[in-house]
Order: sequence, then C-alpha cells, then structure tokens
Amino acid sequence: MCIGESVLAMFYPRECLICGHRIDTDENICINCMRSLPRTEHATLRNNRLEDLFVKDNRFVRGAAFLFYDEEGNIRRLIHELKYSENPRLAYELAYKAAQEYVSTDFFEGIDCIIPIPLHPRRLRQRGYNQSLYIAKGLSDVTKIPIDTQHLFRVRNNPKQALKIGEERERNVSNIFKTSYPEEMFRKHILLVDDVITSGLTIQSAMSAMKTFKGCSISVFTFVHSKR
Repeated sequence: MCIGESVLAMFYPRECLICGHRIDTDENICINCMRSLPRTEHATLRNNRLEDLFVKDNRFVRGAAFLFYDEEGNIRRLIHELKYSENPRLAYELAYKAAQEYVSTDFFEGIDCIIPIPLHPRRLRQRGYNQSLYIAKGLSDVTKIPIDTQHLFRVRNNPKQALKIGEERERNVSNIFKTSYPEEMFRKHILLVDDVITSGLTIQSAMSAMKTFKGCSISVFTFVHSKR
C-alpha cells in the first residue's frame, strides 16, 4: 500500500464486502470471511461436476471452480461487485488466493498459457475492463504461467446468457469466438478462465473455435459453479 493509500485508509477505512468489518489492508475481503467462502475442492477432485460439462471433448484435461454458489448471497454479491461495480481488484484478489491454494496440487501441471474468456470490444468499452483477464492475472502472478490474449477473440456481442432459456442459450453463444495465428498454439496445454460457469456453453463455444489449435489440450478454471 502506497503512502497516499495509507493516508486515505485512515480517514476512509476499507470494509469487508461480506461482513462489513474494517480491513487494515487494501484487500476487499477480511481473513475470516475469505476462510469461510464455500470451497469446491475441485483442484484435487477429478470427475467433479464442472468437469462433467466438458468431458465429451477429447482435448479436455481437467477443470475446477474455486467456489460454490451459495444460497446466502455472499458469492452472488461478490460476482456482482467484480463485474458491475468497477472493482476488478476483487477478481485479482480471489484468483490470487485460489492459485495459492491450488499451487500445491497438480492442477496447474503442464499448462503452457492462460487464456481469459474475452469480452466483445463494445462490452469492454462499456465496462472498462475484462474481469476474466484480472482472474488470469491473479493466477499468473502465483503460478508464473503466461497469459495469452492474442489468439482468441469475441467477434459477436451476444446478449447475456441469463436472459436466455433452453435452446436459446445454445444459439446465443454459437460462433461468438474466432482464433488467430493458430499455428502458434500447436500442442499447447491451455487453461481457459471465466468468472462464472453454469451450463458451460460459453466455454464450449470457445473450445469449438479453438479446434484450429491443432494438437492442443484444454483445462478450465472458474471462480464459481453451482452445486446443482
């Protein structure tokens, strides 16, 4: 924390986004609340619910969500904060903590690069940042695995999945991604990163576009996945 931030914190102390208690650091969540967040244990649990969404693709290696979506609303509040309240630091903070907990497992083993799910340029201008990129940065700073933003692009500004039901959801994410310079990704093990995964259709669409990456293998990381 720089001197200016320290002085600011004296007059406007940061409060935990969950419990509201004062935090003396520049973090968004206090230690006790961070410990209480509902972990999935997916890092060491193969054939988990998240992996079930992608196992039909023979390039898929492993997948993990850091947290379960909780009924109390704490996780929903955090997701809303990092996506819509101009707080990308929260995405970085949670990803950094997840990577610290996962780095002692084999989850990151053999991964060559991290690709955050890209936003369409129009939505990126509206929001000002891509939360998935901040997730990727948090993971990368712990694991030292490089981030790649040059080979996967969002070419269609599709409506939010939450606004769609049934087959509409599949059509909504069809052909929304394109790749570039696929020869540079030959036989790479790629970690795809998104903030929330429910049906997995957005990730599946990205994986479909990445068929141009010959010989690649794909793993998946997300903050939140439903228990159901």
